[in-house]
Amino acid sequence: MAGRLPSSGSISIGQINAHEGYSPTQTVSINDNLIRTFCGARANNSTISLGDARGNQVTVIGTLSRSNYASSVTMPSVSLSSYFDAGQYASGYPLYTTVNVDVPPTWWASINNPRNMTSTLGRSNSRTGGGTGGSKNFYSTQNYNGASTISGGGYYSGKSTGNRNGQVTLQYISLIKANPRGIGS
Repeated sequence: MAGRLPSSGSISIGQINAHEGYSPTQTVSINDNLIRTFCGARANNSTISLGDARGNQVTVIGTLSRSNYASSVTMPSVSLSSYFDAGQYASGYPLYTTVNVDVPPTWWASINNPRNMTSTLGRSNSRTGGGTGGSKNFYSTQNYNGASTISGGGYYSGKSTGNRNGQVTLQYISLIKANPRGIGS
C-alpha cells in the first residue's frame, strides 16, 4: 500500500511492514533497509527512531509525470523532494521506477502492444526500454541525476509510418523495491 504513514501517533515496525505489503508479524530489525528508509537515515551507522518515520512514504504510485504525444517527447522532471525527505533518497542506494509507453490507436500500435519499462536506477544512471516491439517501436528513457531529479522522454524508431507519436508516463517510484506488478497505476 503506497502512501504516507500517519503524521502523528505511535509507529511500529509491524505497521511499516504492513504498509508496504509485507506481513505485520514478519521479524525485522530496526537496521532493516525498509525501516531505515522510512525513518530517513539509510546509513547503518546513523541513529534512528521509529518516530522519524511519521508522515513518510517509500513508494509512490500514480501519474507522477506525463509527456505530450509526439514522435520525440520529453517527460517533465520529477523532484524526489516532492515525495520523500532528503535523508530517504541518499546517494548510493537504488531507485526503482516504472515508465509506461503509450501509443495512440493506429494500425501498428494494435499489433505492437506497448510495454512498460521497470528500471532500477542507481546514482547517475540512464535507462532505455519499453519498446513496443515489432518493426515500429516507441522507446522510453529515464535519467536519474543521482541527487534528486528523475527526467526522461521517449522517441520513435523503426519503419516509416504515418503516425509515429507516443507518450511516456512515470507511474511508480520506490526507494525499496521494484514494482511487483511491473506496471504503473
